[in-house]
Amino acid sequence: MEEIKTKGIVIRAKDFKDSDKIVTIFSADLGLISARVRGVKKDKAKLSFAVQPFALCEFMLIKSGNFYTCINATSIDQFFNITNDFDNYIFMLACLEVCSKTVKENSPEPELFLFLVKALKSVCYDELNSMYVFIKFMLISLKYLGFEVKIDKCACCGESLNNNLFAFSYDYNGLICGRCSNKNEYLELTKGEYAILSNIDSTKLENLSTLKFLSRNDLVSIITLLVKNFRLLTDEEIETIKKFL
Repeated sequence: MEEIKTKGIVIRAKDFKDSDKIVTIFSADLGLISARVRGVKKDKAKLSFAVQPFALCEFMLIKSGNFYTCINATSIDQFFNITNDFDNYIFMLACLEVCSKTVKENSPEPELFLFLVKALKSVCYDELNSMYVFIKFMLISLKYLGFEVKIDKCACCGESLNNNLFAFSYDYNGLICGRCSNKNEYLELTKGEYAILSNIDSTKLENLSTLKFLSRNDLVSIITLLVKNFRLLTDEEIETIKKFL
């Protein structure tokens, strides 16, 4: 059996047999993996911290064939404050779900892993708006999948956008100009919705605190748009957000 040490974030955990759990971990260098944690449901189990969603740990694993068992872990951060606010909990949990449907086993995504860590820290410690962070995370995740949402130019013809029309095409995965809107089905956006999408896309994560959007409804509309777009592109539903919306 091979011993492996890796840093990772717990995406989810499920019960296994009487006292064990199977955890899904987004590993910085292994991609998405599942590992058995023995005896963790028992009282005073020493690894109980390592099966909680959001837990960032250094895991010591034993690999046998294609199966991992966690034999030890060291906590790096638990991001406890995220669970104190409903919005923060839901939208950051949705980020974990996006990773579970984006990252593949044995397919490391170190940049996406680092972005997830930064996203969790930004909400937990910097008190960034979790809806802003989720929108940014969705745009980044789609880019990593090869489905970059086209926002600065027309996704159909590549020309500059007409500021008199804000239209999103699911077929072309982005905004389209007035000329192309005449030959495509599209979702018309309000100026507020367009401002949210374009400004969050062009702003670095650490600078999202400089943005102020007054309409929660506009934020929900853009999140709904991106969740639908994710489903159309990947055939995967983001169940966490589906329940919320």
